[in-house]
Amino acid sequence: MKVAKIILWAFLCLPVIGLAQKNKKASDGGISEKDLQAEAVFTDGMKYFIAETYDKAITHFKKAAEMNPASSGANFMIAKSFLASGDIANATVYSEKAAKLDEDNKFYRKFLGELYVKQKRYKEAAQIYEKLADKYPTDVDNYLDLSNAYIMQEKYSDAVEVYNKIEKTIGMSEEITHQKQLIYLKQNKLEKAIEEGDKLIASEPTEPEYVVQQAQILISNERYDQALKMLESSLKRNPDFAEAHVLLAEIYRKKGDLDKCSQELQVAFANKNLSSEVKFKILSSYMLMMKDDKGDKTLDNLIGLTRELINQAPSEARAYVVLGDLLMKKGDMTGARDSYVKSTQFDKSVFEVWLAIVEIDAKLNNNDSLAKHSEEAIEYFPNQAFFWYHNGVANFAKKDFEKAISSLEEARNLALDNKELIKFVNGLLGDAYNEVKQYAKSDDAYEAVLKVDPDDEHVLNNYAYYLSLRKDKLNRAVQLSGKLAEKYGNNATFLDTHAWVLYTMKDYQKSREFLERAIKQNTGVSGTIVEHYGDVLYQLGEKDKAIDQWKKARQMGENSINIDKKIQSGQLIE
Repeated sequence: MKVAKIILWAFLCLPVIGLAQKNKKASDGGISEKDLQAEAVFTDGMKYFIAETYDKAITHFKKAAEMNPASSGANFMIAKSFLASGDIANATVYSEKAAKLDEDNKFYRKFLGELYVKQKRYKEAAQIYEKLADKYPTDVDNYLDLSNAYIMQEKYSDAVEVYNKIEKTIGMSEEITHQKQLIYLKQNKLEKAIEEGDKLIASEPTEPEYVVQQAQILISNERYDQALKMLESSLKRNPDFAEAHVLLAEIYRKKGDLDKCSQELQVAFANKNLSSEVKFKILSSYMLMMKDDKGDKTLDNLIGLTRELINQAPSEARAYVVLGDLLMKKGDMTGARDSYVKSTQFDKSVFEVWLAIVEIDAKLNNNDSLAKHSEEAIEYFPNQAFFWYHNGVANFAKKDFEKAISSLEEARNLALDNKELIKFVNGLLGDAYNEVKQYAKSDDAYEAVLKVDPDDEHVLNNYAYYLSLRKDKLNRAVQLSGKLAEKYGNNATFLDTHAWVLYTMKDYQKSREFLERAIKQNTGVSGTIVEHYGDVLYQLGEKDKAIDQWKKARQMGENSINIDKKIQSGQLIE
């Protein structure tokens, strides 16, 4: 690092030293004391500049310039210091001074041109680059800078002339050709752009990249037949030209010939010379253009191509993810889930993949898989409340209530900023705590939900029903269930919940009214509701009707603990 700084210091000091030597020759009396002092001050300025202490560097360089007004180097370093400190206006002032003091120094002029460009003073920048190009005709960089300045002024024809001069100096260049093509396309001179591409191909007929670039221009301008002819000709010279098949597929797709499009893609994907990265890009682009219709033929073709890609790269995680995405579009959730799971064998770090796996398990109601996959997801993303919640859901469904509570409590701790998720977590925690007879915690969890969403039907229903079973806080239970019955008057389950709370409070007549409303509903009438209706009838002294209802409930599949005993004994057993 020290060596580099010394070299930089020596290089940047050249302008001042050179001036001192000129003065020595002029006076024949050696270097003056004043010149030596100026050089010393300049040297100190360089030390501050290298240390990036630009304010002190500027002070020293200005002092050196005052001591030696003819020093272009001091003014140049003032300009560089101002630019480094973010003051482009002052940098420009001193850069102009340096360039004026030493008109032959091309580095000063280049620096000034760059400052003009930074300030969008393209006309002034172009004037500098024009002079540099005239003075140094073999320096291609000057021409490139000049062409860019013309382009920024929208002087496209002037820019093309500059590019032509560059080609006369260095010959045909891919970069220059592409720049000319872009300009011609911007000017709507399509034939000129195509002509430039043809020249480039003619210069190196075996270079496939030139053909690809030319074909892309033709395709984007709907010159499909011209592109087809060129690509087919290129394939005759190089049958292993995989990109040509990709472009042919694109042409056939745009022309609506999906069969030929599929054929060309299959040929391209079978070619091992076409990189996996390119194949993934092709799949991604075609997926974006695909219709939502699950019967879309393109979808089946893409699934086939993805399976081919998996055969070629069986340990490439992305291929399985793409296949999963395609199968989801097709409606095959199980296949999609399995493909996502397969991808995790090769890359376990993608959050979105685990998210998709867990969501599909939940939609499929596959609790064993949900428990397993959410647990695996937690291993890699332990701070994601979503995975802890679904692990709690799965274990609750599997009746492993202690494990469910543990996961749900962790989800609640992690989901502090996600109010919606906390609501679901607390709702399920209320159920889980009730199952393990932690009734105070259960009630607190339910109340936490109702505080943020007083109309949450899950909590209103379960909370009220569990209170009635415990014969606890029945006034709160009837308040909750009454709200539920009023809001969802056509829901048989909710009507039954309110009826059962009323039953627990020994208000049998009202209970009967709500149960009869529940039974009249077209959907949702279960054996449990019918059994409850029998219990109410028994309490109201209608024993024969009660037995009939119990029998009906049994026929509907109701298998509560006492249903058979009630039927056999003709007595209400609670």
